[in-house]
Amino acid sequence: MPKKNQTTKQAGKKTTASNQKASKSAMQLIYDDDDISERLGKDRNFNWSLARGLEILRSFSVRSSPLGNGELAEITKLPKATVSRLTHTLTELGYLSLNQQIGKYEPTPAILALGYPVIASMKIRALARDHLQQLANDVNLTVAIGSRDRSSMIYVDASHPSTMMTLRLDLGSRVDMAKTSLGRAFLWGISELERDIIFAHFERRYGEEWPAPKNAIMASFEQIDQRGFCIVDGEWQPDIRGVGVPLVSSGGGTVLALNAAGPRFAADMDTLENVVGPRLVHLCRSLSPMLS
Repeated sequence: MPKKNQTTKQAGKKTTASNQKASKSAMQLIYDDDDISERLGKDRNFNWSLARGLEILRSFSVRSSPLGNGELAEITKLPKATVSRLTHTLTELGYLSLNQQIGKYEPTPAILALGYPVIASMKIRALARDHLQQLANDVNLTVAIGSRDRSSMIYVDASHPSTMMTLRLDLGSRVDMAKTSLGRAFLWGISELERDIIFAHFERRYGEEWPAPKNAIMASFEQIDQRGFCIVDGEWQPDIRGVGVPLVSSGGGTVLALNAAGPRFAADMDTLENVVGPRLVHLCRSLSPMLS
């Protein structure tokens, strides 16, 4: 029978080895800055190689391509040797191409095959497109549908007035969740449990500064409670204003958000409050029963 101090040492070694394994697997998520090793480091069913490969592909939405292995390592915070193996594999699979002249990688159209089934299955895009374009033309603002991507919002569709040249956010564009009308409308529409999880992440991200953005989010919730929409003025970008409205399915199982946004010179507050906001609310009420 081992002595007590020997048992304690063995247990300590086992704990240290376990922690080292989790640390070795550590990686931060792009657009999230969340170290998932603590949660998934001991999950034997979680494939870290797959996760890292997907983060390499995601890197090309962070900076304009092409990107070299060093730049990809900086974005993903992965070792450069690991990145080199991943880019080689993704090139062999046809998702990346190597520009031999500059020694950097670019995504290929094959990546579209990964996202197209999702876009094609979102029937709400087809149902809403004419309405979005009409509203964009009428109010001279970009009108978009957004969905959650980690702790950001991503445009799943967008319509632009032909006269606007200063704000061109299209399909796949990403905006801040905490500081935009689109993000706050989405946060209002989700369950309290999901919102608490996101708020906990924001608290880690903002640290001592978290009370200020949280109070701003809660103020937007009050606006939505009172009139169905919220207005965010200059918090994401100093010269941009936007109106956001939750788009929630009848059963509450699907949550998106609609917004209309543009530069301050094109989006005066009176028009946002009395024209744009009410029209977005009406549009969401029409689309909600068709959202699945």
